[in-house]
Amino acid sequence: MRYLSGLVLGQNGFFPGHVGIEDGVIAEIGRGKKGNAHARGLIVPTFVNGHTHIADYIVPVDPAISLEELVAPPKGLKHRILEQASPDDIMRGMLTMKRFMARRGVSHFLDFREGGYDGSDYLRRLDGEGADSIIMGRPKLLEFCRSGARRLLKVADGIAVSSITDWDYSELQKLAQETREQGKPFAIHASERVREDIDKVLDLKPSYIVHMTEATDDDMRKVAQAGVPIVVCPRSNLFFGKTPPLARMLDSGLIVALGTDNAMICLPDMLAEMEVAARLLRSQGRNGAKDALDMAMNGRKLLNRQEPLSIEPGARCELMVLRQRGGDPVSDLVLRSASDAPELVCIGKNCWR
Repeated sequence: MRYLSGLVLGQNGFFPGHVGIEDGVIAEIGRGKKGNAHARGLIVPTFVNGHTHIADYIVPVDPAISLEELVAPPKGLKHRILEQASPDDIMRGMLTMKRFMARRGVSHFLDFREGGYDGSDYLRRLDGEGADSIIMGRPKLLEFCRSGARRLLKVADGIAVSSITDWDYSELQKLAQETREQGKPFAIHASERVREDIDKVLDLKPSYIVHMTEATDDDMRKVAQAGVPIVVCPRSNLFFGKTPPLARMLDSGLIVALGTDNAMICLPDMLAEMEVAARLLRSQGRNGAKDALDMAMNGRKLLNRQEPLSIEPGARCELMVLRQRGGDPVSDLVLRSASDAPELVCIGKNCWR
């Protein structure tokens, strides 16, 4: 058995303790340090990155380009680049991002995967490498095709679309219903560039919604009452001049998770995302560090399988050890960890130093 020792993040905060790992499973957890520890520091569950577009890593970006010109389907720059790219180039870029995430403490990520069946299949072929993917596939055309949706769901874990603005709403209703009937999650971007009708979004019964940057307080309350989580991507929003209303989201009672969005402008680094979220939250009047840590851990709720903190005996090993800097551990983790790689990341039987 290998022991990790230091300050362990539990349900009630950090405590001095140790974790024993064996054969990819957490075998022991207890108070007090171990003298023969394999690694020492802040012992924290791995992140679930709530929203990525990792294929975008190969897209060159003009800093002057607008959000719509860059990402709006079907003619946005990224869609044109990915359409012209070879499968090998796309897969090579995605593999680079999967490995990057694993070494930065991300065990799972939910990827909005464009390109129809082939686009999702490219990512599925990379299973077993780096961070584990939850593939949210997207039809190639902005229209509903039952046979096409069912074929897509044979390789994807769910379906996710750009926004109600990009689709004929009746087509989108059919797609969302078919996805639910197949027992798979349906997700959607909403109110990223402009405010969109939240009642129409919620009528699609999404498993979660991404962005809500332009949402009103009433929109947020409706989503909170519906119990639908929100994924926010502060670094991406800020790049395009949008400031996500994180404090208002929390004040509205929303479940908020963090994602990193498009890999051509933001590497899928949850440590960096968490730090930016904390600084924004503090500027908006909240306890930035604690709130941002909660958001970073809330990604696990999107998987519908466990609570945010899951360092428990018998569980699959999904944890990391970060440098302990001697200050308040939450502040050290959230505000002073992005500049360093974790000391150790363990995902199942795979460990990276």
